[in-house]
Amino acid sequence: MTRMPRSLQKGLAFRQKLRTGQIVSGAWSTLGSPEIAYGMARAGLDYVLVDLEHGKGGIDGLSAQVQALAGLDTAIMVRLPEHGAGDIKRILDAGANALLAPQVNAAAEAAGIIEASLFPPEGRRGVAVGSIAAADWGYEPESYFANANEALTILTQVETPQAVETLPEVLALSRLDGIFVGPNDLSAAMGMFRDYDNPAFRDAFAQVMERTLAAGKVFGALPFPGMEPARLFAGGAQVVTGGADMALVRAGAQAIVAQAEECRRTKGKG
Repeated sequence: MTRMPRSLQKGLAFRQKLRTGQIVSGAWSTLGSPEIAYGMARAGLDYVLVDLEHGKGGIDGLSAQVQALAGLDTAIMVRLPEHGAGDIKRILDAGANALLAPQVNAAAEAAGIIEASLFPPEGRRGVAVGSIAAADWGYEPESYFANANEALTILTQVETPQAVETLPEVLALSRLDGIFVGPNDLSAAMGMFRDYDNPAFRDAFAQVMERTLAAGKVFGALPFPGMEPARLFAGGAQVVTGGADMALVRAGAQAIVAQAEECRRTKGKG
């Protein structure tokens, strides 16, 4: 009896949320830990964003996180380490539901990423559905091949002035789902690292957001001072990944230390 692999069920549900304009909750997974990824996802996140550009773990770490979250509805989004077809193929074969491509500066780059992500005839992704995890380890090859393209969400990042300039051509790609702005990289590339009040940065950010939404695409960004999550969501953003595993662990540890220090001060006054 044919059934749809779990990876596709999650991918289709996540893409549908975005298509219907829903705000989605998510957090970065940078440590490569399936246990921590599960702990975050179990809170009810719509997605966990596994960072293979800057984070730890590689394909093996990703695979472990995909398996850990298999029983949850939380989708797995992966930030690519590179734009290469080989990386994309292995990430999708492992069971990723969405891709976030960093440092995309031209429509040709975005088109190449899309082509590498989709099975023929829409793309040129290699077919190994008889053995990969995403196809339930080959138990559902036909179902996976028939539905994988439709179930995949593809976002590219705007992180340079060149990406801002070429945005209209990138947005014209019909199979691109959306745009995600990295404010750290964009401000650095503009020569004003984290100077978020600079009018030039503000104008570039607003331009990207307005053009993306006007094109009917999903808009996402990392929050930054002056553009906190609530303001981004109110402006039309759907994907605002504001938390990360290490930051959450760090904040929790700092809160414990602060509480103990406060108790010591209070006791010393007694």
